[in-house]
Amino acid sequence: MAENRQPSLDPERQLIINSLFSDGIEDPVSPTHSSGTETLITYCKVSEDTGGGGNSPTADRPFGIGKMNSRIDVKIRYLLVTILSKNGKVQKVQLHKAKKNPNDTFSIGRTWQLEQVRKVESVDNVTFVITISKPYCWSTDTQGEKNVFLNQLLKTFRKHTKKFPKLINFDTETLAEMKSPSTPTKPVIQNDTDSYNVVFSLQERLANANKSSSSLRSLNQKNGRSTPNLPSGAQGSDTNSIHHHTEDDELKEEELSLINVGELLNDFDWKGSGNAAALEERLLNELAALEAANIHAMVESDDRIHSVIEQIDNAIAELDNMDQWLSLYTAELNSMGDDIHHIESQNRGLQVQTANQKALLSELDRLIQSITLPEQVIQILFKESMDTIQGIQNIEHVAAQIKRVLETPFDESTRQMMAIKEKLETYHFHCKNFCSRFYEYMRMMFQFQAETLISDKSRGPRHNSLTIQDHESIVENLSKYRGLSLWMKEMDPKRHLEIQSLYVISKEPIYKKETKEYLSQMRYLLSKRELAEEATYVFSAALNQSGRTTLTYGYGNWLTSESTKPPWEFKDGGGGKLPPEEAFDQCLQTIIPLVANEQNFILDFFHLGKKNAEIKKEDRNIEDIRMQKKLIEHMEKLFSILPEELSSFADYGCKHDNIQVIGMIVSLEKYMHANEKIGQDYVVTMLQQVRLHCLGKFEVFINDQLKAIEETKVTSKKRKGIVVFMRIFPRFVERIEHSMAEAEKLEMRSIVNRAYERIVKTMFECVEAIAKDADSPVDDKEQLNAHIMTLENMHYFYSEIRSRRINILEPFMRYAKSSYDKHMEAYAKAMVRRPFGKLLEFFEGIESLLRTNTAPEEVGFRIQFNKAALKKVISQYPGKEIKKGLDSLYKRVEKHFKEEEGGRLLQVVWHAIEEEVIHNHERFTLTINRCYPDANITLEFSMDDLLNYFSEIAKSH
Repeated sequence: MAENRQPSLDPERQLIINSLFSDGIEDPVSPTHSSGTETLITYCKVSEDTGGGGNSPTADRPFGIGKMNSRIDVKIRYLLVTILSKNGKVQKVQLHKAKKNPNDTFSIGRTWQLEQVRKVESVDNVTFVITISKPYCWSTDTQGEKNVFLNQLLKTFRKHTKKFPKLINFDTETLAEMKSPSTPTKPVIQNDTDSYNVVFSLQERLANANKSSSSLRSLNQKNGRSTPNLPSGAQGSDTNSIHHHTEDDELKEEELSLINVGELLNDFDWKGSGNAAALEERLLNELAALEAANIHAMVESDDRIHSVIEQIDNAIAELDNMDQWLSLYTAELNSMGDDIHHIESQNRGLQVQTANQKALLSELDRLIQSITLPEQVIQILFKESMDTIQGIQNIEHVAAQIKRVLETPFDESTRQMMAIKEKLETYHFHCKNFCSRFYEYMRMMFQFQAETLISDKSRGPRHNSLTIQDHESIVENLSKYRGLSLWMKEMDPKRHLEIQSLYVISKEPIYKKETKEYLSQMRYLLSKRELAEEATYVFSAALNQSGRTTLTYGYGNWLTSESTKPPWEFKDGGGGKLPPEEAFDQCLQTIIPLVANEQNFILDFFHLGKKNAEIKKEDRNIEDIRMQKKLIEHMEKLFSILPEELSSFADYGCKHDNIQVIGMIVSLEKYMHANEKIGQDYVVTMLQQVRLHCLGKFEVFINDQLKAIEETKVTSKKRKGIVVFMRIFPRFVERIEHSMAEAEKLEMRSIVNRAYERIVKTMFECVEAIAKDADSPVDDKEQLNAHIMTLENMHYFYSEIRSRRINILEPFMRYAKSSYDKHMEAYAKAMVRRPFGKLLEFFEGIESLLRTNTAPEEVGFRIQFNKAALKKVISQYPGKEIKKGLDSLYKRVEKHFKEEEGGRLLQVVWHAIEEEVIHNHERFTLTINRCYPDANITLEFSMDDLLNYFSEIAKSH
């Protein structure tokens, strides 16, 4: 709302000042007195139209925008006119657009310089458009707020720009009022904001009063009446509202207006009082009296007002009379409407009752017809034969009709009707009797089929065809009763469970007999292995023969065994013998399909699962948990002896060769995965039991191997050659991998890998323990034997396992290579010390001295390392002695590794010794050059001499 009331009593104005201009002194009368701050002149609360895109409502805006009670998409904003001054000088006049926040504070959204205003358009009583860079349409709550704001805006614009913007839809009287000055050129009161507000408010009120007086005088002049005398100040303001359009006239009007206002204020002695509040109160009282006089004059000056009031009173009396008649008519109509509504309700009730009775009779007739079956149809259940397909179909058709009748969805009240109740009880009685008949018939059928199968002599296993024949004949004879089985399951679940038990009891002896006979015949096909053959790849078997063989072997001792065919590749010999692991796999291949087919038949015949008929049997699975448990219970009764028999067969197969259990576990896991995918839950459960039994045997087997390795004892005199368990391990791995050919993705793979790790760790610990026992500084021979033994065993392990490419053993291969390199270096240094002993001791003494921070040139001043001592040591090792020592050294190395196969390890060891000798020659030469630079002393054998010596040795051997 615009500034049309006393500013000091306007709380909203005070909120704006506190939020936005609290840092400055508000002095709109004389903004030059502000100390570099922004001062609020006037403000107006407006509704901003956001639906018209900012266009002028008089030009191309949609119909209805800009009119009262038809604005849409509006936002409440506040337009603020302010003066920004600095050091007592006006810097700029600004127009702000602000919004009120929820916490009663204000924030400025847009700011324009006042001189940017190009056009002001008055649209209607409350709507106006200000064009700056583009048109902006705003609306106030009342016409007075709009007029006061635009008045002050244009006066401020004129004062500071000496001109007006383009004005549209403003009448000449309004323009004249706006052109009147808003503030005196010379302020009457300085540095008093309240006084300015009083003057400003008074000017506006006087302008409005003069405006009303002018309108009254024009009306009286038309009616020939005189105008009442107004205060001189008001008349002066009215006189000064004559429209002049020249710039000089406007300036004169402004001066005259200021003089009149000043005279009026002098009459109230406002300077002498010095009290702005009292002055304001006196001015407001005078203004109120002036306005009352104007209104009274307008009313009293027209004689027709009494006639108008009298006619209004008559019209009101007539309206009261009409209202009484309308009330009477309304009461009569309401009474008649209630009667009509009552009659219509009774009529509708009678119609509904009649329709309901007809529908009830029709429904009862339909119900009786739907649950009534002819007697001859019922007799089919008890007299029709169940031996023929046609008879079974007839019975199924009648049974389906009875089921449909009994499952008719009656509500409780209908079901309690005597006629319906009697019919349903009759059909329940017939169903019960037929279920008894079907139960007895299936009992005899199961018994007959089982006895026929057991008495068939042609079904037993034969040596030329070891298998278990399927039960297809029983499946064919019983499948035709599948529909009746489903009907009985739904109508009498208890009897249906009894029929299932009858079937299991009748077939369990058949499977027991056939399974035992088949596994007994398979035992005769198992190949037997001699202990000597098993000893080549099983630690415990080899070590049990320790009384006949030594525990360490040279490479040559195993040449025959390596070149022969692996002992686990059985020879048939014409007898049809099978390895136990292959025989076990064949047993599973025969028995598991039999078990799976039986599970599928029980599933289908007794409807123990919700399955689609189009789904293949091998893809079926049981969804209902309760039915699944019942199915597994039946299967456990049918094949109760199967897990025990298979475990016993596995024990028999491993009697002579425990390593066969690995292949058996692989076969079990393979069939478990295959049957798990097709929903054969019992097969998986049964195989898991056998697998746990076989895993126990495998664990015992591995523990036996570890025990045999740990119990290996090697005497100090025999610490050469390959330890027996190290020699057996590659064959052991090869044998196991033969059984693990198709087990990379099975769980057995990880079990075997862990067993490898345990065995290899134990072997390495035993070899290191043997070497550690010999690691004594007082016995060089024992140390040398330990190096030789470690070299041979680690070299053998690394070369043999690398050729088999077993990933799990890669870390152990790296460990073996590291141990091999370490002992190779130690062996080479120990062997070189024999022909170069004193020479090595002399130069090692010099190197020890140099490590004590002794300068190289000082070494020659030591008695034990002077030039004479150096010459003496060198003279003891002429080239002839060196060649003789190397020949002797080669013979000794050859003796250590004479049993090595093909000379591979001997050549590797001799090459390491050659490198060690060459390295020592380089050490000696470098030490002489450092410590005896001017002695002109050298070794009596050169590097070329050494290379020639080694070349001659290689050629001679």
